[in-house]
Amino acid sequence: MLKFFIKDSKKYDAELNSPLNNLNNLNAKSNNLSNSKVNFPLKKIWDINTYQKIDDTNPLLPDPIFILSSIYLINSNGQLLKVNANNGKLIWKKSIFKDLENAIIGPPSIAGEYISKDLINIYIHSGNNELFSVNGITGKVNWKKTFELPFRGGITFFEKQILLSDYVGNIFSVNSDVGKINWKTSLSTDYNSVYTLARPIIAKDKVIVPGTGGSFFVLSLMSGKIIWSDNISSSSQLPKVFHTGDIVANPIYYEGIVYVVSQSGYTSAFDIETAEKIWTLPIGGIETPTLSGKTIFIVGNMGALVAVDRLTGEVRWHNKYDSKVNVGSYFSDEAMAIYKAPLLADSKLLFSDHYGDISILDADKGIELDRLSIGKLATSPIAVNNKIFFLKANGKLLAYE
Repeated sequence: MLKFFIKDSKKYDAELNSPLNNLNNLNAKSNNLSNSKVNFPLKKIWDINTYQKIDDTNPLLPDPIFILSSIYLINSNGQLLKVNANNGKLIWKKSIFKDLENAIIGPPSIAGEYISKDLINIYIHSGNNELFSVNGITGKVNWKKTFELPFRGGITFFEKQILLSDYVGNIFSVNSDVGKINWKTSLSTDYNSVYTLARPIIAKDKVIVPGTGGSFFVLSLMSGKIIWSDNISSSSQLPKVFHTGDIVANPIYYEGIVYVVSQSGYTSAFDIETAEKIWTLPIGGIETPTLSGKTIFIVGNMGALVAVDRLTGEVRWHNKYDSKVNVGSYFSDEAMAIYKAPLLADSKLLFSDHYGDISILDADKGIELDRLSIGKLATSPIAVNNKIFFLKANGKLLAYE
C-alpha cells in the first residue's frame, strides 16, 4: 500500500483555477485540464441508448465528443450518433463501418473540428485500419483512407492535422482536408502491449506520444522528428523485454510541463523543452489525471486517489479505497476494482467506484461531500456546457445538471 508523509502546510489550498464553462470538447479527455462550471446538487435530465455495451468482444467503449450543443459518439457497432445535448434526442445515426465485428484489437475513436455552425468535421477510426472524415452536419462521408495495420489508441485533431498511431509503433500526421499523410515516424513498440484509448497530446509545437513498456516520445509537430523520449515503467532499468508499464492514460501538458502516468510504475513530471525530470511518484494507473491550478489529481492502481502539488510533486492528500471487489463472496471471484475519473467540476472531484457509485469530494481536502449512484461506467464522466455526462457499461448515456 502507498504511504506518503504529508506536510501540514501542503495538505490544503489546491489553488485551483476558477470554474469555466466548456462549450466544445473536440478530443477525448480534453476536459481534464478544466475546472468545469456545473451547479450542484446534480439532477438527471435525460438518458439515451447508444446501441453498444461492454462485453468480451468490446472491453472498452469510445469517449464521446461535444460540439455546439451536440454530442457525437462512434459506438462499438460502427455507428456514428449525433445527439442533442440539451434534451437527449437522437438527431441522426449513420452506419460508418460496415464490417466491424468487434473491438478486440482496439475500440473505435473519434475527434472533431469546429469551423463554423454550418461546417463541422468528425474524424473517426474503426479500431482496425480505416480512417474516415464525416460531415458533422449531415453525416455524409467526406473521405476514407485505409492503412496497412490496425490503429492503437485514440485520435487527436489539431490545426488541420489528424494524429494517430498503429500497432507497430508508427505515428501518422494526416491532412484533415483530403486524408493525405503529412509525415510518418516509426517509434519502438512492445508486441505484448495492452488495450488502450490513449491518444497523442499537443504541447505547443510538439506532439507527446504515449507508448508501450512505459516509454513516451516527444516529436516535432511539423516534421514528426523525435526530439526526446523517456521511460517511466517500474522496470525501466531492465532490458526492454521486461518492461510491463504501458502508458494507457493520456499524458497531460500544462504550462511547460508534461505529466505521464505508467500503468504499473510511476507518475512523473518533465520539462517539455529540456526533458529534465522534475519529480516522480510511485503511483501507477490507467486513468487520465485531472489538473487545475497548482494541483494534479491522480487515480492510482489498487484504489489510490492522490492530490499532488503539480510543481513540486509533494502530496497534498491521499485517499485509499478498496483495491478488490467481491472480497469474501461465496458466489463470485475476487476482481481488481476499477475506478473512473477523476472529474473536476465546480471545484469538486467526482470519483466513480467499480459499481458506478460516484463520490463527490472536496477537491481541496479530499473529504466526501455527497454520493450519486449511476451504475457501472464505461468511461470517465465528462463535463461540458454546465452538464455532466456519464456513459454506462450498458451503453446508456446520461446527462445531469
